[in-house]
Amino acid sequence: MRFDRIPRYIVVGALCAGLYNAIMIAGDAVGVSYVVSSVVAFVLNVLIGYTLHCLYTFTEKLSFRGLARYTAAMLITLPLSLGGVALLHGVLRLPMWIASPLVTAFLFCWNYVATHWAVVTRVLGRKKRLAA
Repeated sequence: MRFDRIPRYIVVGALCAGLYNAIMIAGDAVGVSYVVSSVVAFVLNVLIGYTLHCLYTFTEKLSFRGLARYTAAMLITLPLSLGGVALLHGVLRLPMWIASPLVTAFLFCWNYVATHWAVVTRVLGRKKRLAA
């Protein structure tokens, strides 16, 4: 794992986190269910996040296979996100402007590992075969 990618990941991750939180907080403010807001945020973040991580964070080519892996990796975060918001906002009654950023912070490290796997796995496998 190359550590020089971490600052670039943080930039893209912060952009995606900001988008997610803006959608969640705005949705809550206008009375949209957090489930609907989460799905909208998920779709937009998958498309934007994958594109930016390929082009900027990891400098890899965009591919359908990579998008599928990235989507699969991010699908794992969807129930974690929904569960976190349900717990913090629904059960503990924290305002969304607190609950959503807390959930985002908890998922930040997981997303780096999942994104790295989704975008770089194919490349690492090819590099190992070329070295052999």
